[in-house]
Amino acid sequence: MNENKIEKQTFTYPFLFRIIFRYGNIIITPLLLLYTIPLVTFLDEKIILAFPLLVNLFLIYFLNRHYFDLYKILPYLIEADDEKITCSEFFLSKKEIVIYYDDIASLSGGIFENKISGIMKVCDEKNNLCIGFYQRLNNSGKLATIILSKVNRELYDIVLEKIKSGKQKVRK
Repeated sequence: MNENKIEKQTFTYPFLFRIIFRYGNIIITPLLLLYTIPLVTFLDEKIILAFPLLVNLFLIYFLNRHYFDLYKILPYLIEADDEKITCSEFFLSKKEIVIYYDDIASLSGGIFENKISGIMKVCDEKNNLCIGFYQRLNNSGKLATIILSKVNRELYDIVLEKIKSGKQKVRK
């Protein structure tokens, strides 16, 4: 949309959030499994334990599913310049994804939908690429601003309308 020249900028997560986003499920899943073992052991004595057991198993499943989805789209290093976003340092992968601003077809989640938190997704449907980043990314607001200033006008207007309509709901 805007032809302002920007120099290459690098965005990363603070150390604590890198650990949480990479290894959070590896820490939490064994703890949930520790709670599951006694529930299974005493299930035949008290059938009421079936409910917390099912809750525990659902938590384990959805937590790990969420983390596996994150591993696919969450880069720990994002570089933005005038024409593209380069994403690297994915969990257990040496892949590098390059998304050109002109190819961005959708922006969703987080600030792009006027939400306080959540993962922000940038998708290039032409090349079937999608990356995500959280607001915990250092200067994530600046990255979102760069992306919005470089995408096509139609997409910019759509995102701007989502942001405006969300603010109007808050005022009512």
